[in-house]
Amino acid sequence: MSLRVLPVDTCARQTEFLLLAKAVCAGDPFCIPAAENVPQDGESFLVFDGTRPVARCCARLQTGNPGIGTIGAFHAFDHPPAAEALLATAAERLKACGARKIIGPMDGDTWHAYRFNTGPFDTPPFAREPWNPPYYPALWQRAGFAVMETYDSFLVDDPALAAAHQEKYHRRCLKNGYLFHPLTTANLIEFLPLLYDLSCRIFADNILYTPIRYETFQSLYLPARRLLAPGLSWIAYQRDGVPAGYVFTFPDFAEALRAMHGTTGPLAKLRFLLNKRRAFRSCIKTLGVIPEARGAGLAAALTHLSFANSVSLGYSQSLMCLMHSANPSRRLGGQADRPFRSYALYEYVK
Repeated sequence: MSLRVLPVDTCARQTEFLLLAKAVCAGDPFCIPAAENVPQDGESFLVFDGTRPVARCCARLQTGNPGIGTIGAFHAFDHPPAAEALLATAAERLKACGARKIIGPMDGDTWHAYRFNTGPFDTPPFAREPWNPPYYPALWQRAGFAVMETYDSFLVDDPALAAAHQEKYHRRCLKNGYLFHPLTTANLIEFLPLLYDLSCRIFADNILYTPIRYETFQSLYLPARRLLAPGLSWIAYQRDGVPAGYVFTFPDFAEALRAMHGTTGPLAKLRFLLNKRRAFRSCIKTLGVIPEARGAGLAAALTHLSFANSVSLGYSQSLMCLMHSANPSRRLGGQADRPFRSYALYEYVK
């Protein structure tokens, strides 16, 4: 075995970097690499076993936290020595650039892709769920990484029951002067600046939060416009008209997205439209309330609207997605939820 860790500094290596993700995912119908380019905001590496590329990643320093280095864009075959050599090289490079803490997998910050799916892997992923070969966490732990943070998704088998459980909070908020405005495909562009401001206020105290420019936020949320459905996503306003929180929920169009095969051309869009009708559940992706409005039951009121309208649209289940294990919002499913999947973020401890 002859392992070489090389920078992605030629056109040929850039091509191999991109093709590796597809090669690793081949044979897994749920592992569909997103359309991507080689990252330009960090240093990318490839590991070759002889002449065959077997692992890749990108090392970045966080813009808002220069003492934190991240390793992302990771893909690898089940080849522990190669992954260990790759991650050690990336970690040493980040340390040389001043990183005091190295975390991953993370594509730069928590606004972008991060966390490994740690299973169980016995059911298909929901739309936009992190998905990776089951052996990825073991590769990282063998290479000197330990679990830093954990997250969970919960399946609500009876959204009508969950909606009933939260209804009293919705009534209380209405009585206290809160107003609720739906987010739709038609008005998302109009409300994106407001969602950006709200997100920056709501999540500023979160672990590993870094600020981003509005243009970046727009590029992340605008593609979700096609996923919205009437009555699932809402903005809450205080009596004085100040925005106080929001819930971002969409139908689980996972099957329709998989039908696009990672492409965006006219035929892919047609396949998406033809498969949308197969969705049978909704996904609560983002839920947050500004600090000044917490404790008023507003998060429960927002989830009530999401659950109730999921039922109205004919969805038999709802998912509460990617919640930090210490997040109290994970209790908002009432007695109608059960664990669905877990995820982890890692820190380099060597």
